[in-house]
Amino acid sequence: MQVTLEVLVVGRASACSHPDIELPASEDTVGRRHAEITVGSGGDCYIVDLGSSNGTFVSENGKWRSIQQSSATLSTPIRLGSYETTISSLLRFRRQAAPPPLPTAFLEKPQPNRRRRRNPATGEIE
Repeated sequence: MQVTLEVLVVGRASACSHPDIELPASEDTVGRRHAEITVGSGGDCYIVDLGSSNGTFVSENGKWRSIQQSSATLSTPIRLGSYETTISSLLRFRRQAAPPPLPTAFLEKPQPNRRRRRNPATGEIE
């Protein structure tokens, strides 16, 4: 029997960070890379805190327990900072497409002002 796993990073949306599950930028107690959730094909889940400042919590018998890592189900109540949700609700925010590429102007190093000249061997302008 083959189990399919999906590993997703959960975090707050920002201009320079693109987690797999983006929460609104207004959720300021959620870090840019707050937690990682592994979802199995049978609905079993595993959640790991990625060193967040405000913590990751799982509800057990109605009480919040701080975790570094924990097993869970799709319907287990979890809290990222002060944002309360379930894993199944988080999956609605899953990013479907890759983020748009940066414009090449940001990727290319600016060249110092130098005078262009023609290559005498090829005739091309350098």
